[in-house]
Amino acid sequence: MILATTVQKAAPKPVRTFTPPANRPPLNNFKTPANARARVGSDKNISLEKLNELMTRVVRPRLTASTTYVWDANINGIIVRYTGTSFHQYDFWKDNWHPGPNNGTVLPHAFIYSVQGVPNQEPFAYYCPARNTAVFVNTEYYGQCKSWALGMAAAALERDFHTHSIHGAAAAFEGKGVAIIAPTGTGKTTQVNKILQHPKGYVLGDDWIYIKHPDPKDIVPGHQFQLLITQPEKQLYVRTENAKEEPWLRPVFDRCKTENVCTLREECEHQPGETCALDEGDDRCYWGFGNARAMLPREWMKGPEKVIDSVPLKLLVLLRRDRTSPAEVWLEPDEAIRTLQKGEYMIRPGAGPKEKWGTMAEEAWYNPYLLVPDHAKQEEFFRREMDVAKCIILNTGVESIQKTFDRIANAVRQVE
Repeated sequence: MILATTVQKAAPKPVRTFTPPANRPPLNNFKTPANARARVGSDKNISLEKLNELMTRVVRPRLTASTTYVWDANINGIIVRYTGTSFHQYDFWKDNWHPGPNNGTVLPHAFIYSVQGVPNQEPFAYYCPARNTAVFVNTEYYGQCKSWALGMAAAALERDFHTHSIHGAAAAFEGKGVAIIAPTGTGKTTQVNKILQHPKGYVLGDDWIYIKHPDPKDIVPGHQFQLLITQPEKQLYVRTENAKEEPWLRPVFDRCKTENVCTLREECEHQPGETCALDEGDDRCYWGFGNARAMLPREWMKGPEKVIDSVPLKLLVLLRRDRTSPAEVWLEPDEAIRTLQKGEYMIRPGAGPKEKWGTMAEEAWYNPYLLVPDHAKQEEFFRREMDVAKCIILNTGVESIQKTFDRIANAVRQVE
C-alpha cells in the first residue's frame, strides 16, 4: 500500500529591496524598557504629604552629583526644571526646548524629577498641583515627560497670561494659519507634512501650539481682533512611523536621535501582510512600533525657508479616524464645542495599553496633557477662536492622505 504524503513548501523568503545609502550614519536609538515604552500609570493629584514622602524615600537618595542631570527649559516663558538620572530623557529634553536663563535671575515655575532603579516599584508618574511638581519613577520614556512639562506650563499660561494651550499641529497654507486638533495617531503630523510639501505651505509645529488671546477687559464688542499661533519646541518629537507613507522622511530620521525604533524583527508589531523594513534588507524599521519617535529639527525636513514661528489663525481642523463618520463636516461653534468637550477617539497602537488598542475612549479637548484642566476656560478660548476662524472635522479613516489634504486646501481657500 502506498501512503499519500503532503509536501510542506517552504515559505518564500522576503524580497530584499532596500539598499542602504552610502555613508549612512549608524542609528542613534535608545530603547526604553518594554514595560515603559508609552505613558505609564499615573496619579495627577497627589498631596503635599505624598510628594514629600516620595522626595524623601525615592528621589533624593538617588540624586548624586555623578549621576544627576539638571536643565531648565523655557516653555513659552515658563521655566520648567528637569532633574533626573536618565541621560536619555535629559538628552532629549535639552534638544527639545529653548534653554531657560542660566544666570539665576529667573527661578523655575515647575519641576520634574525622574529616577531609575527603584526596587519593587512598577513604572509610575506622580503630579502634585500644589507644588507644580512631577515625579517619574522607573520610566525613561520621553513622551510622557515632555507632555507633563507642557501641561505644567499650560496651567500657568492659561491662568495668568491669556494663552490657550492646544494639543495640535499647525502650518501656514497660502498665508493662512491652519491649526489641526486631534487625538494621537489620527494624522496631525501627516497632514502638516503634506502642507509643508506644497509650494505655498510652511511648518510651524506638530504636537503643541499656543494661541495668545487679548485680555478680556481689552476686547471691544464688535471689533475684529487677530489671534496668532505659536509653538514652544526647538525640535519636534515625532512618530517615525510617518516614514512608511512619506519615504522622504527615511533619510531625515537616519540623522536624528530616535527612541524605540525596531531593530529586531520580533520587536515589530506589524499586522499580518504588512511590510517590515527589516524584511526588505534594512537594519531598522521606523514603522514597526507605533510609538517609536525621533527628535527632529524642523529645518531638516525641507529647509529653513519652509519654517515659520507664528501665523494668524484662520482655520481649525479637527481629525477623527473611524469607518463610519462622514469624510467632511463643517461645524458651527456649538457643535464644535460639543465635539471637543467629548473628545471621542479610537486608541491607536502605541497610544495606550496594548489591550485597549482599537477601542473607543474619550479625551476632553483632545488634550491628554492638561494636568489641571479648566473646562470653562477651554470653552471660552475655543469660542473666541471660532470668532476669527472656521472649523471643519475630517475623517482620516475613510479617505487617503492626499484626499484629506485636498479637503484642507479647499477649506483654507474658502476662509477669509
